[in-house]
Amino acid sequence: MKLLLVGLDHTSASVDVRECLAFSPTDLPNALSQITTRNNGTPPLLTEAVILSTCNRVELYGVSANPSGLEQRIISFLAKFHNLSEEKFADSLFFYSGEAVINHLFETSAGLRSLVLGEAQIQGQVRTAYDTAQRVRSAGAVLTRLFRSAITTGKRVRHETTLGSGAASVSQAGVELARKRLGSLDNRKVLLVGSGAVSELAAQNLLANGAGELMVVNRTYERGLELAARYGARALKFDELISAMSQADIVISSTAAPTTVIHRADVAVAMQEKAKLNGCAVHEMLLIDLAVPRDIDTDVIEVPGAHLFTVDDLHEVVNQTLMQRGAAITAAKEIVAQEVSAFIAWLRSYDALPILSSWRMQADRVRADEVQRAKRRLNLSPEEEYILEAFSRSLVNKLLHNPTLRTKDAASQGEGQRYAAMLRDLWNL
Repeated sequence: MKLLLVGLDHTSASVDVRECLAFSPTDLPNALSQITTRNNGTPPLLTEAVILSTCNRVELYGVSANPSGLEQRIISFLAKFHNLSEEKFADSLFFYSGEAVINHLFETSAGLRSLVLGEAQIQGQVRTAYDTAQRVRSAGAVLTRLFRSAITTGKRVRHETTLGSGAASVSQAGVELARKRLGSLDNRKVLLVGSGAVSELAAQNLLANGAGELMVVNRTYERGLELAARYGARALKFDELISAMSQADIVISSTAAPTTVIHRADVAVAMQEKAKLNGCAVHEMLLIDLAVPRDIDTDVIEVPGAHLFTVDDLHEVVNQTLMQRGAAITAAKEIVAQEVSAFIAWLRSYDALPILSSWRMQADRVRADEVQRAKRRLNLSPEEEYILEAFSRSLVNKLLHNPTLRTKDAASQGEGQRYAAMLRDLWNL
């Protein structure tokens, strides 16, 4: 069995590469099924799989019984699924196996590998990825234990350290960027495009930083209305997008749309209307695109007065956060190391389970044969037969108990293969 990870994130790939490989929530079940299902007699690519796809990462976690040539087969799968050439993304991928996979996921869940260090959203995203895999039954015993342990690690880091203090989300970093660019958010009009969790966090951070009027535009008007009601904002319908932009100093977009929703022509018209409203020839608009795939066409920067920023432009805010969190990082990594060690011990014990299971099955077959032989020689009542069965099972369990514990303990210390070999030899398994 091989535990592996193939992926890319904000440290290895630009946003235009990440958005090409991103899996939408509706894509994930199909992708996981393809990866773990036998096709025309061909063994599945992986025996277990979980895909973690966020704005800053696309990571495929898997278990394989046949690791030979697996990396290239996964690259080919990703290219085919997304209708891409391998050259578009292959050089941006990283490949981990064994303990490196465990460490990477646990650090990810703890917020140590996020663009904004310690962000709180990643733990929920890890849980969602696992829940999706559970629904399509692509997460077996190993990945179930791995992801549950990762979620526990994230909780410990958030409760036992101060890693999450400061700009702990992409939304917050986006708002901080806007505040630094404009000097102050006092009385600024802000348009939120989208009504999901990112927009909600942005609304909270905007109000905390003194923003003036908030507007919400969403494809589904009713959902936009719900978000607006919670934060005293004004909801507009999606066909009012250009009008809303003309009134805004800041536009923060974070929809789940597969393609861009704000185009150069839209921004050009909005800037013209803004100029009329403000009685001046040139006015500025700050556009912050927090979505992956991106919501805003990159050529909007050709419109005079329009300034565009994406998630890749948040590094300055992130670097300041890093400087403030040195001690918390050390404490968080100590927690991760503890949880990684615990999982490795479990995984080694798990590797010993097949031989222990075979051993117990053989012992039980011997027990059952001997019990049947005794029954044929004795004239037992039903109650006496029950007592004989119970006695034989109890005797076998007691005889196997200590060797089983010793084998599991040895496996947790890396000696599982040696003990398994001895059991095979002694019992002819």
